[in-house]
Amino acid sequence: MKEDIKIAAKITAASTLKWLVIVLIGNLFTLTCFLIILFQNISFAGGGHGNVYAFIINLFFHNTCGFILLVGAPIFAFLYFAIANKIAIQTMIHQLWQNKMGSYIDAKVIMIVDKLVESNDWTSSTSNDAMLRLKLLEANRSDNESSKIKKKVIGYIFAKIQLDDIDFSNQDLKFSNVVSTKLNNFVSETVEPSFLFFWLLLFFQLLLIIVAQFF
Repeated sequence: MKEDIKIAAKITAASTLKWLVIVLIGNLFTLTCFLIILFQNISFAGGGHGNVYAFIINLFFHNTCGFILLVGAPIFAFLYFAIANKIAIQTMIHQLWQNKMGSYIDAKVIMIVDKLVESNDWTSSTSNDAMLRLKLLEANRSDNESSKIKKKVIGYIFAKIQLDDIDFSNQDLKFSNVVSTKLNNFVSETVEPSFLFFWLLLFFQLLLIIVAQFF
């Protein structure tokens, strides 16, 4: 039990660290680019207190790359958060299976699906993969017995696994076994989390700021 707690703490720390690194580096670079473009091109606003509309229009026509960095700053920030969240979850999943703790997740998934199937409205309201996915996600969110890390991992897997090939008309089909198999197939095909999209986004901003300075 103590060993499991240590492993869970280690996994949480590793995923949190990756999340922080991506968010901090990405958003600090985004803010730096924003301020550089703002102060270097402030003359586009005109005299006096200036005009925001005039500044944006002039920036667009005279420094398009600077315009993208300035106006697109909120979008860049959002993308860094999205990338950080994805890598953090993938890190959790990868390390859970690396540390042979995948059986805990698998058992929990089977329990959630079995509980759903046993509910009274299962047959009448679950007739396609979209409805099944919604029910699985909702059941996971409302589960008070699972830890936050387990709920995040299961929620991510429920959102990603393929469910459209399930035969809902088959009365003898055991849904928990099907979902469990799909879960394990998904994890086995999932490679170690990659920072590729983070570096591509960072490089794209770097390219924009260089072009904005010299062209």
